[in-house]
Amino acid sequence: MHPVLFSIGNVKVFSYGAMVALGALIAAILIYRHALARQLDAEKIVDMIFWIVVWGLIGGRILYVLINPDIYFKDPLEIIKINKGGLVFHGGLISGAIAAVIFITRNKLAFLETMDIIALYLPLGHAIGRIGCFLNGCCFGKPTDLPWGVVFPGHSIAVHPTQLYSTFLLIVIFLLLILCEKKKKFPGQILFFYLILYGAMRFSIEFLRDNPAVLGYMSVFQCISIALVLIGLILYGVLKNNRKSGKLEKKT
Repeated sequence: MHPVLFSIGNVKVFSYGAMVALGALIAAILIYRHALARQLDAEKIVDMIFWIVVWGLIGGRILYVLINPDIYFKDPLEIIKINKGGLVFHGGLISGAIAAVIFITRNKLAFLETMDIIALYLPLGHAIGRIGCFLNGCCFGKPTDLPWGVVFPGHSIAVHPTQLYSTFLLIVIFLLLILCEKKKKFPGQILFFYLILYGAMRFSIEFLRDNPAVLGYMSVFQCISIALVLIGLILYGVLKNNRKSGKLEKKT
């Protein structure tokens, strides 16, 4: 593992923070180019991405701290050191989505079209960030005797490299959404496909993680993932029905 990519004097560049930043940058560039091609207000969308990233990091960190209070009660200053790891994507997804909704509403952007573009490239940025988890040696899975099991520093047994599983599946989701984009029939379709696909993926990956159960045999992340799938299915059904009945406006 390589928690520290390199050092410049006393300044260390951590792999986790670097990969998260790289993923966000690549996603932002692709979103900007896509917005230009769709003749949307690309400049405003770039501003929106900035706030999504900021609030995504805040939300991801808050949920991680809430789930691991003992770590941060001992040393509260560790809360701000997110470059070393310690983000929960679900928390960032929720807070980032709220920031996006507020920004889109205030700036009168095409809501569903804008959310579609964000959802299209979000899995790719997320996949790159997950590589940072692997390099950092966090977010790994349960013990395994499979030949591709990884022994992380400080551990004596091989575990599932769930970070790499997630990276692979997120890239698959990204490619599926690209195919959906080419055949999109109405605004919002990509967003809700993303919610369904990501929720199903994360729910499945959790079976290989060692997160504590909060509801029966399910972890808090599986509960949130089920909610994402249900939201995606319900809203997709509503939009599809509205389209058939002619209620869905082209400028939505």
